[in-house]
Amino acid sequence: MDWKTTVRALLKEPLAHFLIAGAMVFWLLSGRAPDLGERRIVVDKAVVGAMVERFYGSFHRLPTPDETDGMIRDYVADQVYYREALRLGLDQGDEVVVRRMRRKLESLSVADAETAEPSDPQLQALIDKDPARYAEDPRTSFEQIYLGADTPASRAAANAQLAQLRGGKPVSAQPAPLPAKLDNAGASDISGLFGDEFTLALRDLPLGQWQGPIASGLGLHLVRVSARAAPSKPSLAKVRQRVTNDWRAAAIAKAQADAYKKMLGGYDVAIELPK
Repeated sequence: MDWKTTVRALLKEPLAHFLIAGAMVFWLLSGRAPDLGERRIVVDKAVVGAMVERFYGSFHRLPTPDETDGMIRDYVADQVYYREALRLGLDQGDEVVVRRMRRKLESLSVADAETAEPSDPQLQALIDKDPARYAEDPRTSFEQIYLGADTPASRAAANAQLAQLRGGKPVSAQPAPLPAKLDNAGASDISGLFGDEFTLALRDLPLGQWQGPIASGLGLHLVRVSARAAPSKPSLAKVRQRVTNDWRAAAIAKAQADAYKKMLGGYDVAIELPK
């Protein structure tokens, strides 16, 4: 009996019909023909080495032989379930899977940008483009008198106390965990003690005259600014790390946008909105 006769005989068997139908259904569900290469799971030195490294990073010791065997069994189980899930198309329509694959591709697209090192001219160009962003904080010298919590009564009393100060008469300050005077202080230092609202108000106060009441995180103050230094021109030596971070963030964003644009060019996108 030749091979053609044998094949024809097998095709007449019900079991053969069942197997062929099953294969067709499996192929349709998976969306692709089975790949024999996907049926082979290799646990080599690189795989085991990565397992041991992760274990050591978590527990700060090497795994025992039993623990290593357990990790290998888990790895094989992960691969079996993962590959069978792909064959059944379980990844299709799963938003979590879609998002994770997107993040993986985005990470691959920006890998070079994340490790790239900018040149000094590139960094200086960023500084020249927006010098105010990299300038040092303006420095302010001032003295303050704490009047207590911010209430309608304390605000009314503050006006009378301000008039006293301007007339050369001293006023009593309430106890507070704040310095009565700061010299050549940066905006960040002032904000840390008095809050952002107080720091912003200082910028508009005239020099050499008591003003107020000015609100802080603790309450009300009368303030006299004695000196204010304009921010100095930023130098690369002083702001190198900050401008490098900005350069790298821009490089990563550009790499990601360019990669997406290239991938998108290979697709025909049709947006059909409901009427």
